This record gives sequence, C-alpha cells and structure tokens, in this order.
Amino acid sequence: MNKHWYKLYISFRRIFYLVTAVIAGLSVTSCADSDDNNTPDPQEPVEVTTGVYKVVNLAADTTATSSENANTLYYSLENGKAVSSSMSQTDQWDIAFLQTYNSSIAANNGKGLYSPGYGGPGKGGIYLVINQDVDAAYYTSAGKPIKEIPDSTLFQQAFSAIKTVPVSDDKFLISDYIGLDYFQGSGAGWAWYDFYNELFPDRPASEKAHVAYALPRPIIVRTAKGNYAKVIIYSVYKDAPANPDRSNKAGYITFSYAIQKDGSKNLDISQ
Repeated sequence: MNKHWYKLYISFRRIFYLVTAVIAGLSVTSCADSDDNNTPDPQEPVEVTTGVYKVVNLAADTTATSSENANTLYYSLENGKAVSSSMSQTDQWDIAFLQTYNSSIAANNGKGLYSPGYGGPGKGGIYLVINQDVDAAYYTSAGKPIKEIPDSTLFQQAFSAIKTVPVSDDKFLISDYIGLDYFQGSGAGWAWYDFYNELFPDRPASEKAHVAYALPRPIIVRTAKGNYAKVIIYSVYKDAPANPDRSNKAGYITFSYAIQKDGSKNLDISQ
C-alpha cells in the first residue's frame, strides 16, 4: 500500500471510530432519557380547598397482623397527605389510624391524654354519626353480628345526609378513639370485626375469621387547626373489596372526606 492510500485508510478509520462513538453516545443518552421519562415523578402536594376528596389505598402498616397493633399512620385532611410520625406533636395532621389493622381513629388534640398529639398544639376532635335509618338495613344490635355486609349505596346515603356538624363541640372525643364496633370493651364503631367467623359460617375460618367490615357510619372531624370535615371509611383492605377475606391485604385505607375550610360547620358540600 503506497503512502497516499495508507493516509486515506488511517483517516477513514479515525472517522469510522468517531462516528461509532457518537452514535453509541447518542444511544446511551436516548436510553437514559427514556428511563427518566418512565420514572414516576414524586406526588405533587394537593391543594385542599373546601370540597370532597377520595383517598384510595392509603398505605398504613401493610405488614401488621390481627395479633398485634399496627404502626400508627398520621393523615392531614387539611393538606391531603400522610405525615411522618416525627410530626405527631404538631398541628400538621388531623386523624391517626392505629391499633388492629389501623382500624382505630384518633384526633389530634394536645389536651387529650391518649391522643397521639398529646402535648402539642392540636385542637382536634372526632364524633361518630349513626344514622338509624341506614343502620336498620344491616345492623342488629350492639355487640351482635351484623345481618349482612352493608350495600355500597348506604355509605353515600349516610355521608350525604350530613349537612352540618350535628353536635356541639363538647361532644367530640379528644382522647378516646373510634374503632371497631363493640370489640374488646369498645363502644359503637365505624367497622365490625368478625372475630369468630359468624357472618359466613359456611366458609372456612382460615378465610373469613378476623376480618373487618366497614359500616356506613361517618366520622365528624374537627381538624387540628379547628376546621370541620366529615369522613367515611370504605375499607382497610387493598382495592377495597366488597366482601373481604384473609387473602386480601390489610393496611390499605380507602375513604372519602368533605372538608370546610372557612371555619364554619357547614358540611353540605358538593364535589
């Protein structure tokens, strides 16, 4: 090969490797960009104004079992987000989900001895609303098994029936919890816990014992900052199955709430 063709050969090889490197670089950049685009962005903060909101599959303690208390989950109705336990003594949360399957509800009240917010600035409270007309469709009597799983329409009926805060502030619980209905010494609750598989005796206890069924009983919440809301819980199981069993994953809370941000007790709020 003469000197002229050799120089052309060397130049061609340099150009070839340069182009190959550039193409490879573009390919890597393209893949990186694609991966970045497929990565979900962090959830944007929700601007909560007076209105109705639905929370689906809020993850609480998803590893808890029926034999132990779950780790407490703190939630801000005012801001529409879960809050770290490190903020329990602040006014940055409004309700806490605790105890068995996160099924007990507590208010954020700095003066409530057993409130998770005890000692902080919270002014919260909770009150369970029992609509007798709605209860008649599924409920028997205190401490007895329910007649059947409440129809989904009853939840909306009970929720919509509340137009204002139905009681005076001194009726709100600031220290005690609202939990499972007449379970282990508790009073009226927002859910019924089938400890002995009484509702479905034809099903194996391994499937239907120790299952919590939500009841259409709204909870009135006075937030830590003093506003009012109504909350209705549909389920503590993932994807809110209509007829849950032990195969459904617990620790995922689905609920709706309407919040009034002007300080009044008007809860006749539409979407």
